[in-house]
Parts: sequence; structure tokens; C-alpha cells
Amino acid sequence: MDSERTDELLRFLGQYDLRPTPDTLGVFDEALTHRSYAFENNAPYDNERLEFLGDAVIGLLAAEHVFARFREAAEGELSKRKGRLVSRTILGRRARELDLASVVRLGRGEDQMGGRHRPVLLGSALESLVGAIYLSLGWQNTARFVRGHILEPLREVVGGSELADYKSQLQEIIQKRYQLTPEYRVVREVGPDHAKRFLVEVLVRGKKWGEGWGERKKAAENEAARFALEQEGVIRAKKPAFPLKTPRLR
Repeated sequence: MDSERTDELLRFLGQYDLRPTPDTLGVFDEALTHRSYAFENNAPYDNERLEFLGDAVIGLLAAEHVFARFREAAEGELSKRKGRLVSRTILGRRARELDLASVVRLGRGEDQMGGRHRPVLLGSALESLVGAIYLSLGWQNTARFVRGHILEPLREVVGGSELADYKSQLQEIIQKRYQLTPEYRVVREVGPDHAKRFLVEVLVRGKKWGEGWGERKKAAENEAARFALEQEGVIRAKKPAFPLKTPRLR
């Protein structure tokens, strides 16, 4: 590995507070070397073995993440949420945001065909990078990187279908009956900035139809819509976390 490549890797890794020793920097070069580059340049390694390892590491931390976040979810729901979180396409999107494309070594043909922008290829490279972090810098640094730079930024992805579902169901009902859309309003914020919770109410023609708490405003809006749908009987009601009288939709 020449000095230019060494400097390139150190700059990239330093952005994320990853500081390998000279003896372990080669593992990161391996993690960011696609098989097309290895084939064209007769390189001694590519990143597929590290991809296997990184996939397992991300999978474990993603399972821990959804297990802790969705405390009432059954095994099947946890599996679906984890599956969305660790899909190659989603990881590829996150890899692009981390600018992984700038340091992945690709063969000339693969690069000319747009490989540097393919989500699946970048997602695999991100898995390989995590494998390299684990081997070179240990579990603590790996967990910090995965939680801080992969799992937390993808929080909306793991809960995405539910966020779209309740709000869209309620909107469809309101538009059909009143030819307008529900209004959502934040009425309360509690907690420090890093662990804030929001209370949001949903209004129809100025009247409150439901309210809900969430760690994000969108999640709270979704809870408010869910409560209104429960009152309508569209979905099965669950015991609310607080008493609330809400008029039925008419």
C-alpha cells in the first residue's frame, strides 16, 4: 500500500474517530477493495471475507437495537424490523452518506458501469468496513461506530411502515368525509435534547381527535393518528397510556 492510499484511508477513518495502527491499516484497505479491483490488479485480497464478518456483527447489534427499542414486539415483528434495518439497499444508502464511495477500490470496468453508486455494492463495503473495525479495534469501537453511524441515523427506517400506515389511514378517512387533511400540532416537549419526547395532538376542523407521545415528532403524530383510528374502530384499541376522551369520527 503506497503513501497516497495510506493518507487517503487515514483521512477517511479519522472522520469517524477510527485510528488504526500501521500494523492494522492493511485490514481497512482489504475491507475497501472490491473483487473487481483485485481481479484487474492481481491484488492479494478482496473484501468478501470481511463482508461476511461485518454482516454478522451488524446483525447482532441491530438485533440488540430493535429488541431494546420495541419492548412489546413479538419475535416475528422484531425479525421484520431488523431485516429492514440491515438490508443491503438501506446499508448502501447509509454508506453513500458516509462517503464510503470515495475510498472503495473498484476495477475500471465496474467503476465505468456505475458500481461506485450501486447501493448493494456500497452496502457490502460498509459491512466489510465494520468487519475490519471489529478485527482491528475491538468490540467497543465497533459497537460505538455501528450504533452512532448506522443504527441511530436509520431509526426512521426501522419504524417506517408503521409511521406511514396510521397517518395515511386517518388521512384517507378525513379526506373522504370532510375534503380536508388532519392537522398535527406539538403541544409538549419533555426531556433533554438527546432524549426528548414529544406530545402531539391531531385536529380535525379545529377539534382534537387524538394525541400521542413519541421520541420523534413523526412517531408522535403516528401515535395520535393511531388513537383516532382506535376511536373510529378502524383498528383494535389497546389500553392508552393516559386517559383521553376523543369524539368519534362522523
